[in-house]
Amino acid sequence: MSADEDHGDGFFGERAASVYDERAADMFDPAAVRPVVQMLADLAGQGGALEFGIGTGRIALPLAERGVRVAGIDNSEAMVARLRAKPGGEHIDVTIGDFARARVDGEFSLSSPSAPIPKESRSTSSGNCRLLV
Repeated sequence: MSADEDHGDGFFGERAASVYDERAADMFDPAAVRPVVQMLADLAGQGGALEFGIGTGRIALPLAERGVRVAGIDNSEAMVARLRAKPGGEHIDVTIGDFARARVDGEFSLSSPSAPIPKESRSTSSGNCRLLV
């Protein structure tokens, strides 16, 4: 069984992942990423950040470079493989699965989606986490 079938990579299977960073180059522009990362780093403070739809690391990698402990959830093994191949990507904990059922160990002061989060997934186990939707 392929990764696309096993985990339901769907649109973000190997074919899309292989060209994602290039086709979304405007979203990777430092002028677009920098203010988002600054805001998220400020909100995370001394805590960690959990990114839903971590993908190839557009936000996660620069956030981790700022010293924020970052973990993520993504349904696409192909996208996460691209993240892992980038400098620093091997240090980011990623859980493969869908947002509604995946579980990540640890405590986070910030949870941020890079993709829409289904309403049934918009809950946290702690009242001390900011969820940006």
